[in-house]
Amino acid sequence: MYVESKRDLFSKKKEIINMSLVINRMKNRVCMQITVVVVFTVSVIHVITFLPLSKELAENDDSKGKITHIGFLRVHKCGSATMSNIIFRFGLHNNLTFAIPKTGGYITNTDSLLPVRPTGHYDILIGHSIYSRKLYQYSFGTDSVNIAFVRDPVQRMISAAYFYRDVWPQAYLLRVPKSNFIENLVRLPHVYDRAPFSYTRNAMGRDFGFSSSISINDTDKINQHLDMLKKDFKLVLVQERFDESLVLMKRTLNWDIEDILYVKINANKHKVESLSSDLIKKLQETCFLDVILYETFSKIFDEKVKDEGPEFYREVEWFQNVLQSVSEFCNAEQVRNIVKIDKSEWNEPFHITQENCSDMKMGALTYLPMLRNRHKKMNN
Repeated sequence: MYVESKRDLFSKKKEIINMSLVINRMKNRVCMQITVVVVFTVSVIHVITFLPLSKELAENDDSKGKITHIGFLRVHKCGSATMSNIIFRFGLHNNLTFAIPKTGGYITNTDSLLPVRPTGHYDILIGHSIYSRKLYQYSFGTDSVNIAFVRDPVQRMISAAYFYRDVWPQAYLLRVPKSNFIENLVRLPHVYDRAPFSYTRNAMGRDFGFSSSISINDTDKINQHLDMLKKDFKLVLVQERFDESLVLMKRTLNWDIEDILYVKINANKHKVESLSSDLIKKLQETCFLDVILYETFSKIFDEKVKDEGPEFYREVEWFQNVLQSVSEFCNAEQVRNIVKIDKSEWNEPFHITQENCSDMKMGALTYLPMLRNRHKKMNN
């Protein structure tokens, strides 16, 4: 009896121990499930709470670097030669790849571009072209910053008329009598400037991709195309406010003052013209697309500058002081080797050499052959 009772006791203890283990396992399992739920819940809360912030921080981190994917639309006689020089120099200094035409200076379609190697990509599209989403998205996808200039339609037309008569002669302008040249061209477009698009008629409209079939009364079609341009172009700058435009571009692209220095090139001196009010009205009717583009994007430009605050103009003033020093150095009769630019709240100290001056004076016709040779070596 004693032995059996002892065995019974031992069995009971064993059952108690086993039961305790089972209970502990169940507790652990429940605790683990609770822990998983808590961890999952906390993770979800963390994701919901912090993912937008993390994304914002990531975007801010990216914004600290210079933007290098740039589509520059060269709009005729809107300061494009000087701006092209700035972009050429920036691209070379940062070892970027240019989307440039195989021959000549015009990009007509994607097939006209020098190809990149299969693992390569374009960084900068530059060259005369008519804007199309297909061309720009083929070159960059959708992550480029597209830039262009507009200019007062009256001044643009006058500048273009003299340039394409005297410097880059066009047959239709050579037929206009030199006496009262601009007045004849404006007052008698049905005689001397009949095409819907020409170098002196709606040239900005053509470069920005408007259809030549659009008339002044096609308000819906005009607004539809304008809406597309507003979405596609992050910066449309104003030629008459060139220095302000460059400072705004510098801030938008996170460039340095050194990146936007320039010496004016391809500027054609011509007779100063003053048009009467009725001639201006006539020109505005003939060049209605240019007028709409200028009014639309000048207003947007004003809004962007206003958003920068009053400190913006202090930087513009400093930039113009730097430009003056650079211009005097580059154009001085007595050659110096270097000019130093002091540090400011907008730039670190840097210097300009005579080689930099030569680069700033180079035109597209000089750059393009050099860039083609460079492109072929980079992409073979």
